[in-house]
Amino acid sequence: MDEEGLVGAARRGDREAYGTLVGRYARTVMARAYACTRELSAAEDLAQETFLRGWQGLARLEDARSFGSWILTIGGFVCQEWVRRKQTAEKHRYPAARPAASRPAEEPDLPLAEAVAELPADVQQILALRHGAGRSCEEIAQELGKPLGTVTKTLSRAYAHLRERLVRR
Repeated sequence: MDEEGLVGAARRGDREAYGTLVGRYARTVMARAYACTRELSAAEDLAQETFLRGWQGLARLEDARSFGSWILTIGGFVCQEWVRRKQTAEKHRYPAARPAASRPAEEPDLPLAEAVAELPADVQQILALRHGAGRSCEEIAQELGKPLGTVTKTLSRAYAHLRERLVRR
């Protein structure tokens, strides 16, 4: 079933159809959440929260063909909320100056995720649609309502940033 049909069925309460949509976008949403948190368990929680909000807000999705970008946008908001909560908690925990945070030895070094996390959220979304969801540049442009040239130039600049960042390591 195509994405539009799955969204329509999910809107009518078909949990299996929504499960199929979740399956299509789980890796992409999870990758974006991990790029934000760099913590596997937190990323899993954020991905679950993203899909829960998606299910609850499915009636507000204007264009069923835009489910992918819509769910990634929700994921971006969920990640922003997580960052704000974490910063607030750290501010209250460490009111005075504190040493720079170091990464635990058991956490995997994921340079690509770190480099992607440096990019603006809208660029991360385009990368996620291109590589996580397998969309063509034309499909991304149509889905986001942007000119094709803007999408291709954004991808080109993102790739240049990623190459530069990964070569420096």
